[in-house]
Amino acid sequence: MKFRTRLASVALVATASLLLAACAPSDSSTSGDSETPVAGGTLSYAIAAQPGTGGLDPIVASNAASNGYLSQIYETLLVKNDEGEIEPGLAESYEQLDDLNYTFTLRDGVEFSDGTPLTVQDVVYSFNTWLASTSTRKQFLAGVDTITAIDDKTVQFTFSTVNATFLNAVSSRTTFYILNEAWYSALTPDERQRQALGTGAFALDSWTDNVSLSLVKNENYWQEGLPYLDGIDFQIVPDETARLALTQQGSTDVASFTDAAVANQAADAGYTVGDASYTRKISIYINPTTGPLADLNVRRALSLSLDRDQIVDLAAGGSGAVSLTVVVGDPASTTPDADTPYYTRDIDAAKELLEEAGQPNPTIQLSYPSDYTPEDIPVFEVMKEQAAEAGINIELVATPWADISRIFTYGESWTDMVAIWNVVNVDPAGYFNQFLLDEGQMAYFDGNPDADEARALHQELQTTTDPETRAELTVALDNEVADKVIKLIPLAKAQLIEVWDDTKIGGYSTDPYSSRWKLKELYLK
Repeated sequence: MKFRTRLASVALVATASLLLAACAPSDSSTSGDSETPVAGGTLSYAIAAQPGTGGLDPIVASNAASNGYLSQIYETLLVKNDEGEIEPGLAESYEQLDDLNYTFTLRDGVEFSDGTPLTVQDVVYSFNTWLASTSTRKQFLAGVDTITAIDDKTVQFTFSTVNATFLNAVSSRTTFYILNEAWYSALTPDERQRQALGTGAFALDSWTDNVSLSLVKNENYWQEGLPYLDGIDFQIVPDETARLALTQQGSTDVASFTDAAVANQAADAGYTVGDASYTRKISIYINPTTGPLADLNVRRALSLSLDRDQIVDLAAGGSGAVSLTVVVGDPASTTPDADTPYYTRDIDAAKELLEEAGQPNPTIQLSYPSDYTPEDIPVFEVMKEQAAEAGINIELVATPWADISRIFTYGESWTDMVAIWNVVNVDPAGYFNQFLLDEGQMAYFDGNPDADEARALHQELQTTTDPETRAELTVALDNEVADKVIKLIPLAKAQLIEVWDDTKIGGYSTDPYSSRWKLKELYLK
């Protein structure tokens, strides 16, 4: 199949940020696949959460919990392989005509799971719907002028300004899902969150709140022979140890974890543990509009009070890494060192800054998710203890994940600080969109002069296509965010650790983006 690009510069645009898999182990743990795949059967998969805020609405849902399901049901124009290289998806080819124009040619024979054919108008409608939405993902479509159906297979995107993030975004498996226009437009917002219709390998069968979500094979799937499974039953089990027990009892075929210590218990028992890289970071977003954190010196003192290496050791059992905003598992990242502004712990310097601010003992509220990834709670407790040595009182506020997710989904406000974990992004600029773009859901530094330089660097990063220049801008932007303490990153951890029994399943391996797209290649022995 021909997969072409007209300009060599397309590869240059993507080089610096596409190779996301480079920091992951080069040979992911794989279930035995020397046997001939067997079709049939239903896979049991124990998972932490049901779809989050936005449910199964591809436009509204922007959380990792929802994407774990959506990526089985919906597909994108392009995809990335495990090496981060762009490959065909629903589009069999693309061309970059110049810096402002791209065309995508759809593959033949693609149908939605109800048997209706995918049309170029579905693609136009999907992206126009993204543009009209409040989703943060539309930031990757900045500068789009027109989206036009050229013929019955080709769609053209025309930009008014250079967008260096576009190809990365359309090739992410969990970003711009393609919708069925007739189906989606006929549903109410509530119905869109509980129903699904895509071109992916699986289709939604049933969803029982906080119990299970079941998928069935898409009988109309365009990739011949796939999926092998008749379906997947996701068992929603929030507690990590309970999922481990199900695995050890043989009550589930695959389970996913975020706690490396729990996953390692399965490994000790002989189960296969898929490879994972540190692509999930805990982000502490700051509201500087009121309270102590409106003062730069207080923010810098807080950052200086933290011993991030100790946080990794004590709160994560050594299973993590110190990270800046561009998560350390991304090869576009910068490794923090002694020269990183306000990253090396210095209690005396922190106290001096607090005195200069006239706030020697500030109280700062930190809201954190209390019922999702509970293994992260020790991170906040260690932060509280460390900050207290500088005279800073961190008031921990346990908050349901449903309430936390409304902040980054709908832009609801918070007091002082809120902890939200972020995963590997489709482009280096994307890590900064939420809090540096004016329309970002976390943009509480909008209009604040402390963020002026960061915003300027971010704007340049979004419109610069030269890989070397983009890499330099990424380093400068990461350091500027650290210098002005626009955001705090205590550590990065593995996003998803999958465990399975090799005697039961074959053909499966993890992917660097934790999209679980290889479930369509899994078979039961």
